[in-house]
Amino acid sequence: MSASRDIKIFIESERYEVEASIFSQEIEENGWMLAPDAEPEPEKMQIKTEGKFSIDGTRAQLCYDESDLTGMEGSQTCVSFDMREPQIVTMIRTGAVSTTLVFERGKRHHCMYNTPYMPFEVCVHTLQVRNGIADGGLLELDYIVEIRGARAERTKFSMRIMD
Repeated sequence: MSASRDIKIFIESERYEVEASIFSQEIEENGWMLAPDAEPEPEKMQIKTEGKFSIDGTRAQLCYDESDLTGMEGSQTCVSFDMREPQIVTMIRTGAVSTTLVFERGKRHHCMYNTPYMPFEVCVHTLQVRNGIADGGLLELDYIVEIRGARAERTKFSMRIMD
């Protein structure tokens, strides 16, 4: 049985540049350092948008359209997870920019990030997952992401379903 409802979403993120390459090494959670020439302030973003939240059996999914504020206009993002394993979260983007990112604490996942210009290989190392979307409306992710050949960034991401 599937239950779907329209929702309002508040998204916040902070990004910092970090040292090291997550493609070539496993780094412990406390091993990440800010890059020496990193911006003194993190890059912060806040977005309010509308979307849909649905539960189909044990699978929960939250979807919203990206905007020009994120630089991904023309794409849709869906965050989903099995409610029996809420600590493993998948983020799928489709449209002008497409990718599938998997967030699982302490694990490294490789994927492709497709843009209108060219595809990029991306590696994601998740430091923390706090998933209360199904019972409180809040998801928090803390992860390192690196596009092969570019400096890695640490992102602290939160998504809240607003009433």
